[in-house]
Amino acid sequence: MMALQLTDQGIIERSKSMPAFPRVVTEILATLDDDGATLGALVHHVERDPVITARVLSIANSAAMAGHSGSDVHDVRKAVSLIGLQKIREITLAVSLAEFAHGCRMASYFWEHSVAVGICALEVGRFTHQASDYALVAGLLHDIGQLWMAHFHPLEFQMVRSAASSGSQGINEIEQRYFGVDHCHIGRLLATNWGLPQSVIDAIYFHHDPDQGLGESLVAITHVAEVLSNALDLTGRDGNMVANLSAAASEKLGIDLSQDLGPLFGRIEARTEYACRVFR
Repeated sequence: MMALQLTDQGIIERSKSMPAFPRVVTEILATLDDDGATLGALVHHVERDPVITARVLSIANSAAMAGHSGSDVHDVRKAVSLIGLQKIREITLAVSLAEFAHGCRMASYFWEHSVAVGICALEVGRFTHQASDYALVAGLLHDIGQLWMAHFHPLEFQMVRSAASSGSQGINEIEQRYFGVDHCHIGRLLATNWGLPQSVIDAIYFHHDPDQGLGESLVAITHVAEVLSNALDLTGRDGNMVANLSAAASEKLGIDLSQDLGPLFGRIEARTEYACRVFR
């Protein structure tokens, strides 16, 4: 079977018929880059989306009950004081991207894997003291190129998945055979077109080949996160493939697999189980 003849411009043009990428995601990412951004700006973004507002208030009320405050939380600003600014950002980004995934009719295995890698990226960054405000987004979107493939060329994408299940070739090599490009290339095009930060674009593009992009620590974080998510079998998906862990990426982050990583793995497993249940 001959590879599809895809062009960069054609990939971007076709992506316009997908559900619009959540504007609130790029706006929140902009507040992370803006040292002068105020709490009010983030609250404004949250309050524009009733689904996000409801989720934030629900979690804040759970926190209030755990703290025996005895009063319901009805205000987003008060919610921030209870659960923290970073948690608000994580919730807002995750809910926005979950809605985008559902709008694209993303299969549950795909979304749950993306959530798992996002959580892994957050925890790996914190564990190695190289935390990135963009870790969750990079993890959630690392395979966005595969979503494009499945959305516009489902037959070829299924053939890729079937070939990959044999384990004789790497996923990128198989995609090149059927599509002429791999999902990392498509993902970079989409992320660039959406105006995402360069560090996120690099993480998406290099997550299977991190040694080429280790000038950006988010590349190493995303690569290690995906390897760990598969090795820990966080979503129990069929045909789970564990890629080789880049020694250079591990060194970049200061991760030594011979040390006791039990606490890290425990946090990853617990948070992934909760996140997949909440956002399923």
